[in-house]
Amino acid sequence: MTETTPLRMLEVPRDSGCRVLSSPDLGYADGAEQRLLDIVSAAEDLSSSSQELASAATDWATTYSLVPTRANVIRALDLPPDAKVLEIGCGCGPITRYLGETVAVVDSVEPMPARAAVARARTRDLPGVEVYVGTLDDVPAEPAYDAVLVIGVLEYVAGGALDPEPYLAFLRQCHGVLKDGGTLVVAIENPLGVKYISGAVEDHTNRPFDSLEGYALESPARTFPRRTLDAMLGRAGFDARFLAAFPDYKLPRAIMTDELFASSPQLAENLPRFPSPDYLVPRLQLSDERLTWRTLVASGVAEHFANSLIALATKGTGPSLWPDDRQAVLFASERQPQYAVRSEVHAVDGGLQFRRTALFHHRAGAASHGDVRHAPAGVEPVVPGQELLQLLLDAPARRPELLKRWAGLVPEAEWAPVDLAPHNVIVTTDDELVAIDQEWQVRGYDRDAVLLRGLFLCAVELASRTRPERLRPAETVRDLVEAMAAEIGLTVDDDLVQRFTEQEAAFQSAVNTTDATVAARVARSAEDLQKTLTLTLSEVRGGERFDVQFARAGQDIDNLYEMVAQRDATAAEQQGVIADLQKEVSGLQADLAEARKAFYECVAEADALRGRLPSTIARKVAKSALARAGLRRPTQ
Repeated sequence: MTETTPLRMLEVPRDSGCRVLSSPDLGYADGAEQRLLDIVSAAEDLSSSSQELASAATDWATTYSLVPTRANVIRALDLPPDAKVLEIGCGCGPITRYLGETVAVVDSVEPMPARAAVARARTRDLPGVEVYVGTLDDVPAEPAYDAVLVIGVLEYVAGGALDPEPYLAFLRQCHGVLKDGGTLVVAIENPLGVKYISGAVEDHTNRPFDSLEGYALESPARTFPRRTLDAMLGRAGFDARFLAAFPDYKLPRAIMTDELFASSPQLAENLPRFPSPDYLVPRLQLSDERLTWRTLVASGVAEHFANSLIALATKGTGPSLWPDDRQAVLFASERQPQYAVRSEVHAVDGGLQFRRTALFHHRAGAASHGDVRHAPAGVEPVVPGQELLQLLLDAPARRPELLKRWAGLVPEAEWAPVDLAPHNVIVTTDDELVAIDQEWQVRGYDRDAVLLRGLFLCAVELASRTRPERLRPAETVRDLVEAMAAEIGLTVDDDLVQRFTEQEAAFQSAVNTTDATVAARVARSAEDLQKTLTLTLSEVRGGERFDVQFARAGQDIDNLYEMVAQRDATAAEQQGVIADLQKEVSGLQADLAEARKAFYECVAEADALRGRLPSTIARKVAKSALARAGLRRPTQ
């Protein structure tokens, strides 16, 4: 296979390592481009799994371009190693990097020179990658590519215009550069996403309900419901299938097919994590995203309400990028690279099956490291039944009995099964408790601490799954933990909490990627655990619902009115006191005026007498006159 394309045959100038096709510079910079260029240029590890780059992310703009999770949207697909791929709108190159590690030829086109320069720096050691400054209009209209990727781009094609024609024209251009049998991959936010229904702001406008209302106000971008996008792709000559992405296509953790909703509604309900993150603007807590999603799944319409859509649109008949028997892909990528796991759900005779592999094969390390042993089951059946966690909510009267049975599964062992927590237990149709997804073992984690860990995770998960009112009288996570601990005969004192915090922080520090050093990770993990224990059940869910806040605001207003009324009554009473004082002052002022008048009359009389009498007599007379008035003559 030749490593050339019509695009590579064009004679165009280079700038910052990029081949310059045109200078559109569409002006959607977020201001982080120079900082990203500095970070990437100085990095030693440029790989798509680079923790060096991930640790340099400090805000949304850098996270979006540097963390390994960004490439999961394409990691989920089976791109042939010899494929030629055209990437439209590569940004700063996080997906470009993964493509360059995976397929033979990558042509990436980006309209912003500053972003293209970062993408080129990120792929500077990959000979199969070329980065171009330009747009799809600059790509020769020849069928040269096995796959065309449009990741977070289609919505910007017409600057938010409501007219579908510019978007349709763009899709037809994509069709023109694909080989027969090739696939167009479109990843885009779903305007009907469950997070938007629940009150999250629209990702492009930062306003709630914009996409649900059809972008009635001006917007820089426009997204499309599944049926609309499917119809557009059909008009452009494609045959499309759709995948649901959570929390979205930007940092996907779970990607699911329509078939999963039919074969295992329970998995379709539980694979996504809720609430979905609010990257920039906190949402109004209008409804519970998880409970809304559960209702949508139960109603058989959930595939239309995924937060993001991934369309695999084929041109004719060709190799599929997604096997027919695969129903979901789940990524555990926010870990140290050697522990990152890819889990697939496959349809097999008699049911469904999990298949787990290392996400980053080139970084997969030893099964154990120090006191942590990583041993995920490579193949595991999907156990039919109900999650223990959900049963604790649906049958609260059974909670003590179910928790005691769970505690009975937890052994005292040198290598503690820390994953043996309620969220990893299924209650079968025969009412048997079966442990699933037992991935981790930790040496030195005592049994009581393992039980407390399970109850801690259970409390957090229960709080996220239901209204706080259903878990009363507990107010905080620790309250709920202590209530459940009492039901299994476990005393949660400060000593046990301290042991759990220390052991869990040590475990998390070996696995997570929050800080560069182990000591820093231990400190952060311990702080996070202590803080979580003190959270109210509402805070676990992201805050109180809007209706609760509204009711409280109404009560606060009533209280303010009462305070104002009390203040007014006090003010009126004080006004009466002031009036009395003013009356008294007026009387005193009148007395003072009379006294002054008498004084000046006496002085005048004395002065008159002094003029007629010898000085000595005059002084005596004056003194006598003043004495009669009860006054003294002022000193001269």
